Amino acid sequence: MPFAKKFRAMMDFPFPGDTIGDFEIEDVDVHDEWGASEGYVYGVRIVLRGPGGKQAALRALKPLFSQHPTTFSGYGNPYQLWFRKPEIESLGDQRYAVTVKGSGARIYLEQNLARFLQYLDDQHHLAAPSDPAEHKALIEAYLDQYRVEIALQVARYHKILTKTVDG
Repeated sequence: MPFAKKFRAMMDFPFPGDTIGDFEIEDVDVHDEWGASEGYVYGVRIVLRGPGGKQAALRALKPLFSQHPTTFSGYGNPYQLWFRKPEIESLGDQRYAVTVKGSGARIYLEQNLARFLQYLDDQHHLAAPSDPAEHKALIEAYLDQYRVEIALQVARYHKILTKTVDG
């Protein structure tokens, strides 16, 4: 399972000082939780300030909370990530604390891609018929490239996070 630092990067969390809608982000905390029966869970707390009340704060964060990106664990296994239902608490003076749990589940991306590629082949949507060995090689090449893209995305985010924290 990807750890909280990777979850934070994949979800492209804002940094303190950033704005989302009419709200300024004051603080972001993302940490690993061990959810036992719930599986692996990420605890998230975002403090923001702005006009419009609790509902406006939730609307501003909706694009963040609506994501379902795919990432890879340290072992290279694919996981889909998402947020559960957020809760919001008024802190007074147009400040709000939003807490939400993040989750992730192992997905079988290679098998899904193989099934899709086979479907395309069966329906004659490919330029030329291919054999299973070609499918396997194509999927492996795609996944290798995808892992590199994710690694670069996470590295860029961590670089900015380090500058923000040390800044």
